[in-house]
Amino acid sequence: MNKDKQKGFVRRISQANKTELVAITFEIITENINAAEEALGKDDIPGFRAELKMAQKALGELISSLDFTYPISKELLQLYEYVQRILVSSDISGKDRGLESAKKVMEGLGSSFSEIASQDTSESVMQNTQQIYAGLTYGKGTLNESDMAAGTNRGFLA
Repeated sequence: MNKDKQKGFVRRISQANKTELVAITFEIITENINAAEEALGKDDIPGFRAELKMAQKALGELISSLDFTYPISKELLQLYEYVQRILVSSDISGKDRGLESAKKVMEGLGSSFSEIASQDTSESVMQNTQQIYAGLTYGKGTLNESDMAAGTNRGFLA
């Protein structure tokens, strides 16, 4: 995944509530799979494996956050394990072992969680973060971001 996409995810995560974090995690996994397929197309096996490992880590976060007091968690675990098997198999072999299928599962679940996130009005998980404002400036067709809270207290409050 390129640096611009990573920065975009970081910005979104800093402003997200719990449900939005789950939806963003699905997007990250899908983006990592896309980047892995792109690396494989360029015969960049180390890049392919690195992207798959990042997708596996994000998927591990989804698995570890399951609450098994709800029956749907068991079904989600089965889907996550299916995707995990595809990612591991592709990583070990250095070949595409069904990444398109894994991506479809992640996109389907991600769109469902995005719909749920649009109805969640809880506050963001991260507190004391800077608000990001973006707008078009005099540069033709460029988007420049400006931080309107420069000099304010960031990070942990003591």
